Amino acid sequence: MPKIGITGWKGHVGQELLKFTDTTPLMCDVRFPDEIDLSVNKTRPDIIVHLASISDVDVCENPANEKLVIDTNLRGTYNVAQVAEKYGCGVVLLSSAQVFDGIWGNYKEHNKPYPKNSYGRSKMGAEGLQAAFTNLKIVRTSYLFDYKRLFPYIYELRHGKVSEQPMFLYRSFMHITHFAEAFHEYLKNFSDMPNILHIAGSSSVSWYTFIKELAYVYGLDANLVKARSYELKENVAPRPYKAGLNVALSKRYSIPQFNYEDGLQEMKDLS
Repeated sequence: MPKIGITGWKGHVGQELLKFTDTTPLMCDVRFPDEIDLSVNKTRPDIIVHLASISDVDVCENPANEKLVIDTNLRGTYNVAQVAEKYGCGVVLLSSAQVFDGIWGNYKEHNKPYPKNSYGRSKMGAEGLQAAFTNLKIVRTSYLFDYKRLFPYIYELRHGKVSEQPMFLYRSFMHITHFAEAFHEYLKNFSDMPNILHIAGSSSVSWYTFIKELAYVYGLDANLVKARSYELKENVAPRPYKAGLNVALSKRYSIPQFNYEDGLQEMKDLS
């Protein structure tokens, strides 16, 4: 079994992956190659899971954060891939459905990226480093959720507040523990995996449908969930509408498949 090092291990995905005994944190800021080199030299992983990034789409869209986003999401990926190449490690970049424009949905691995926001462009640029590094593979996912991330919706429904949710935004929702399980299976078979693979929920639904199901699972009043047909003015970054991912290829590679309904039940059981 390969030894797996993780950048960005303090985030939700990293914390889930660290529950597996074959993973270890890489103590480094990916903006600085010397820090990465020191950590990789010390831990000697076979595979580096590169999670470190600025992932809030509105933060990325703010011009004041442009340098930080480029240095972290793009240069950081370059730095990790370069150090990994030096030590003979494989690298997996965790990318996003935000690399697509969201016009069609059900995107496959070979579909051409065309992002609508700065976060998506930074991830598309990082993906493009495959042309320079043969040791770099890509896993794309959609919206990963857990109790902490969905608590604001649960809170407002528990307190009898109407929750207006967009019926035009589609995602392949997946509970974070399910993603970690599927991703870990991918990592165990890293050498056999394709250059790009989608690991996400087995179906794509709208935010309206998703929050409606959340209400049902928690025994809350689903009638409080209302369909919204307009975008919120406070959103800074444009969102791709139909940003669901096709997961047929991951199924062919025997990656475990999960739907959002089971994910919501798993979340309730864990909370």
